[in-house]
Amino acid sequence: MAMIACFDMDGGRGGFTNGFFAHGFDIDSSGGSDKASPASARVEPADRFAAGAPSVVPEDAPRPEHFPTGRTHAQIVALFAGKSQRREQGIARVLEDARAKGKPVDRFVACITYDSEFAPKTTNRRQLLELGIMVPSSDSLPKSAADVHRCLWTILYGLARLGIYLTGTDGFDDRALLAKLCATILVEEINDIPPSADMSEFIDVDPIHSFVEDEASLSPDGLSGPFDFGSNDEDEEFGAQPRLDRDRLLPRPDRR
Repeated sequence: MAMIACFDMDGGRGGFTNGFFAHGFDIDSSGGSDKASPASARVEPADRFAAGAPSVVPEDAPRPEHFPTGRTHAQIVALFAGKSQRREQGIARVLEDARAKGKPVDRFVACITYDSEFAPKTTNRRQLLELGIMVPSSDSLPKSAADVHRCLWTILYGLARLGIYLTGTDGFDDRALLAKLCATILVEEINDIPPSADMSEFIDVDPIHSFVEDEASLSPDGLSGPFDFGSNDEDEEFGAQPRLDRDRLLPRPDRR
């Protein structure tokens, strides 16, 4: 598994999450009192991240509205509002402390400092559970192919709502990818940072194959490396899989 770093230098914004710096974007979210789907109805531009990070979904991808979360739109807005308020207060403290020490910093640096050093700890699994998305343990995956598919895409769209995007998934069938997510990626300790225009995150789950296919080592966001494509024992645990065409169907940041 490789982590890919991206900066939005033009916007003067910065953030850090799970080892990623990145550019901000939008996510779709559902309205009404029913269960919220990860990427459907738009919120107002001023509140683009109120219900999560806005994403672009290819027309032939599994439809996001078929993979709802277990929380209502209002519940998710309240969840992210609380986390965003906590983050803004933390960033303000960093700015105030720097001024008090006679070494003022700009918001770009304060964001990085808070996100990397002071944000509370969590896991992606816990973040998904807060959205009402059930994440099975690695030894209790769904039995049928249809249930595996439904569970996997519910998680993929839930991660997109959190501003987290996968790449390098074509070497894994649905069950193998779900197993890898549940066994390793989703249970690693991370900093709990709400989706915002400061950052997005890409996780390459098959870094070796991605490197071979693209010698220029471009990130999925179109930005150039160098990136860390080192392998680890966990990547070999799930074995070689037939190449699929899933990556092009995955949600990606909405840059508008």
